Amino acid sequence: MTRARSFLRLRYVLLVLVVALVYGQHTEKSMINIKPQTAANEGETKGEKTQVKQTQVKANPKRQTKEKQVALTFDDGPDTKYTVEILDILKKKKVKATFFVVGYQVERNPKVLASIVKEGHALGNHTWSHKDLTKLNDRQIMSEIVKANNAIQNITGEVPKYIRTPYGAVSKKVTAVAEQAGQKNVLWNVDTKDWTGATPKEMMKNVKANIKPGGIILMHSFGGKKGDLSNTIKCLPMMIDYLQDQGYSFVTIPELKSNQR
Repeated sequence: MTRARSFLRLRYVLLVLVVALVYGQHTEKSMINIKPQTAANEGETKGEKTQVKQTQVKANPKRQTKEKQVALTFDDGPDTKYTVEILDILKKKKVKATFFVVGYQVERNPKVLASIVKEGHALGNHTWSHKDLTKLNDRQIMSEIVKANNAIQNITGEVPKYIRTPYGAVSKKVTAVAEQAGQKNVLWNVDTKDWTGATPKEMMKNVKANIKPGGIILMHSFGGKKGDLSNTIKCLPMMIDYLQDQGYSFVTIPELKSNQR
């Protein structure tokens, strides 16, 4: 009996030793397979997180797009030649603009004015007869504004919210009267100088030198030097392509002013 018990104890001890040995080898292998957090792979992890963050920023450039907006504006129309050609270019390029129209031109060309609105562009008041408002009295200034508004409203059913004073001439008196008529004066900060007969190359130079986010570009859809705006027609497609390549989007004056609030 004593020998039998001793033999059983020996078998039990040997079994325990075998189990311990096998478990120890398994644990050691598992520890070998765990990759330690060294300085090298810690840097890789941080790099991956940084890359994800940068990708998210690049994929969501809303602020940049919002800032890089520009408004094309055309003064002195409408007419049946250059205004129509400008509308064709804008339609082809899928770009919206703002037309500051003269009252007596509106009465002469009501169908063209209706086309401007129908194609999604905005209208602004450029007075009835394109006079320098700073040289007029209060009553005359109001008459120039109201007559133009009435001409526009008779065709479109709406009164523009914005006015552009002819020649950019403005004074405290002019501003006060315009505000009484319910309109804000909007000038420009980029002059193509198409009204001087500038070449397309010269116009592009003016734009490139002065354009910035929120830019308002001055062009004309009627008039110009000796009544010739053919260079405006030649330059406009190039200007649109250039600005789009620079990341600009095109908005109307009401849209631009709304986004600046």
